[in-house]
Amino acid sequence: MLVFAFPLVAAAQRNADAIIDTVETPGGTAILYKNFTWEYLQDEPVMMSRDEDSTGLFSAQWINDQIFAYRIKPDSINDTLIMLTSAGRIFTLPIYGKLFRGFTYSHKGLDIKLNRGDTIRAAFDGVIRYAKYNRGGFGNLIIVRHFNGLETYYGHLSRINVKVNEVVKSGDHIALGGSTGRSRGPHLHFEVRYKDIPLDPLRMIDYDNQKLIANSFPITKPVFYPNDYVANAQIVKIKSGDTIGKLARKYHTTVKEICAMNKIKPTTTLRVGRSIRVR
Repeated sequence: MLVFAFPLVAAAQRNADAIIDTVETPGGTAILYKNFTWEYLQDEPVMMSRDEDSTGLFSAQWINDQIFAYRIKPDSINDTLIMLTSAGRIFTLPIYGKLFRGFTYSHKGLDIKLNRGDTIRAAFDGVIRYAKYNRGGFGNLIIVRHFNGLETYYGHLSRINVKVNEVVKSGDHIALGGSTGRSRGPHLHFEVRYKDIPLDPLRMIDYDNQKLIANSFPITKPVFYPNDYVANAQIVKIKSGDTIGKLARKYHTTVKEICAMNKIKPTTTLRVGRSIRVR
C-alpha cells in the first residue's frame, strides 16, 4: 500500500531512533518499534515529483486535520475544463441506493440511503486527504483529493478503512456506511467540491445509470452554488400575511432553505413589498 506525502506537509514520519529492527514477513518487510508497534516498509511515504504534480493540485493546501483546505470564494476561481476520466482512470458510484435528499442551497451534497455496514467505494482515483471523526456533523468522514483537483466527501460512515495520504483507485473499498455524526438514519452523505466550493454531483453523474454524464466537466461561475445562479432564481414580492413558513409550503421548499438563500433568520419580519427569493 503506497501513500503520498508532500515536501511542505507535516505528514506522519518515522522516528529513526524508535526503530529497533526490521523483519521479513510474507507481506513484505516490517519495521519494529520500541513501543511494540510495527508497520510495513512499503507504507513509507513517497514524494511526488514536480512533474507528477505540475499543476500543484495536490501539494497546494494539503491539510490533513481540517475539512476545508482552501477557504476561498467562487469568484476567485478561474474558468477551466477538467477531465473526470481518462485512459486508465474511471468513475465508480460510491454506493447505489434511494436518493432521498439532493443538492440545495443549504445542503451541499447527496444523501443516499444504505444499510449500516454497506461498502463505500472511492469515486475516482486519488489520495486520502482527511480520514477521521468530524465534530461538525459529518461524523466519520473521508475526503479524497483527485488528480483533476476535485475532492469527494464521504460522511456518516460507521468505519473508515483508509488512512491519510493513502493512494486509492476508483472502486476501492474505503469505508462502511453508517449513521455517525448529525444523522437520522444510515445513509451516505456524498459531496463533490473543487477547491472547497461545492458542486451539484448530479450535474456530472447520471445517477440511475451509475455513470458520468460526460468525461469532462466545465468549472465556471454558474456551476457553483446552482441556486445562486440568477437563471435558477425565483423571486416573489411579499404580500400582507406572508410568513417564511407560508412561503416555504407554497413553493415546496423549507424555511431553512429560504433563510439561507436570503441570509435572514426564521424570526425575521417580512416587509410587504420586499422581494424575497424562494427557489
